[in-house]
Amino acid sequence: MPQIFAETDLQKSNQIFVVTGANRGIGYGIVEKLAIQIENGIIYITSLKESDGKSAIESLTKSLGENKKSELRCHQLDITSAESCKKFTNHLKECHGKIDVLINNAGVAFYLETIKTLEEKYEKGWHSMNVNYFGTKQITLNLLPLIKPGGRVVNICSQLGKLQHHNNLKCLKEDTCTKNGFHESPYRLSKSTEISLTVLQNKLFKDKEIKFYAACPGYVKTAMTLFKGTLTIQEGADTPTWLATNENAPDGVLVFQRKIMEWY
Repeated sequence: MPQIFAETDLQKSNQIFVVTGANRGIGYGIVEKLAIQIENGIIYITSLKESDGKSAIESLTKSLGENKKSELRCHQLDITSAESCKKFTNHLKECHGKIDVLINNAGVAFYLETIKTLEEKYEKGWHSMNVNYFGTKQITLNLLPLIKPGGRVVNICSQLGKLQHHNNLKCLKEDTCTKNGFHESPYRLSKSTEISLTVLQNKLFKDKEIKFYAACPGYVKTAMTLFKGTLTIQEGADTPTWLATNENAPDGVLVFQRKIMEWY
């Protein structure tokens, strides 16, 4: 039976939010919702190119008008670059000292049907893991010392990362791994590890009073899905925004459409 939680949103003043990869798509939608909901806050849009972040701010400022309640700022960030992560962390530390919420939205996806060679499969597979798992982990560990007690980390995961029951040794011996629950898709594998990371870090950093959340936005119509998704950006941004702001939102589990989803 899915669990549904009460509506109690955190709308404190002077909160600092960071949303990675937020110049378009779901990240853009999350910033839009936060800007309307959070009063007197500061929301950072990070992007690979600073110009893309500036364009996003211009677009949101124009579309939201008087409904924009928080200040929007942008900063360049490549979550796979140690130097870039350090530079952004130092910027936040110097400007604010602490932050309240980190939303790890930056990610990549590739489709198996577009991969033609084994070499390309390895290359795309590594890139998916490097961004979606290692990059997410890297920026999180950089910013963790800045997150206030009671702060949050929301990872944009996917129900495509759900694990199925399988017998590891038997699969390996019979070479039937993909038929028995192992992911062949680089994206699915990276999202499985990202969900696992969320659950693990939620336990590891409980004593620091920082909670971790895994959000599945659903199949959203964005560039990442080649605009084939069935949900709007606003619908996809709903659960991540809710997890970032609701006092009763469930931590350490995968959540889709504000309900807990079993993932293993």
